Amino acid sequence: MDYEQLHKELVEIIRLKADPVGFKLFDEVRSDLPYINKNLALCQVMKLAAIYGRAVGISADNIDACVIGNYVAGFRDLPDGYYKRWSVMRRMSEEVAKKTIEGIHHVPLGKYKSGVLAPLKRFKELGIDPDGVLLFGNSTHAYLLLVGYFDATGHKPQSDFNGHAACEVIASVLNGKSPWLTIPCGGARGLAEAQDDEIWLGMTVEHLRSAISRLKDVRSKYPPTVYEILMTTPIPEHSLTQLIRR
Repeated sequence: MDYEQLHKELVEIIRLKADPVGFKLFDEVRSDLPYINKNLALCQVMKLAAIYGRAVGISADNIDACVIGNYVAGFRDLPDGYYKRWSVMRRMSEEVAKKTIEGIHHVPLGKYKSGVLAPLKRFKELGIDPDGVLLFGNSTHAYLLLVGYFDATGHKPQSDFNGHAACEVIASVLNGKSPWLTIPCGGARGLAEAQDDEIWLGMTVEHLRSAISRLKDVRSKYPPTVYEILMTTPIPEHSLTQLIRR
């Protein structure tokens, strides 16, 4: 796979808010990864790789600022009785709090011990193949990628949402649920600076390549050519027309 070329085509066709980020998890703590010497949330690392174009190594010790991210990656379990914290601080019933925590998509605890997130194009120099790709855009970016994927394969994308674990997009793809669409949670908005119009999409590399190939074939790109008003003369009765006309 030519990751540099796929990255280039994705940027040219979709024009995302930031670099597409590949991720790879490993079943051991590897010494050759560029670990960060801070304790951040997983969502922060995702956006750090996307905005700063950095390769970032992760392990249980440096993504524990938000315990949910460590749980999603399977590096470390949630604290005992964690749902009770949500019950008290979010004023939920214990039943709903339990459902909130139980509904977070995650990989089996202990299956992975480390990982790396980096712009897709950098996986050539890393010498590894990513497990999946994370894409940060708006609803129109997501529309293009998903309609490209659907029209190429006939398979519908997947999604569900409990509002509090946007980083579960990584686990969803690892668990075979690709493409996966999610809305950034409160933590991602506060810590990873997810914007009001931002949507996160996770895909396997093959699914992403299928979507991009389809979009290339039909010469579709961002912004899509669906805006009919661009070819329509101003409405005479509209107040704006009254203001700007000759």
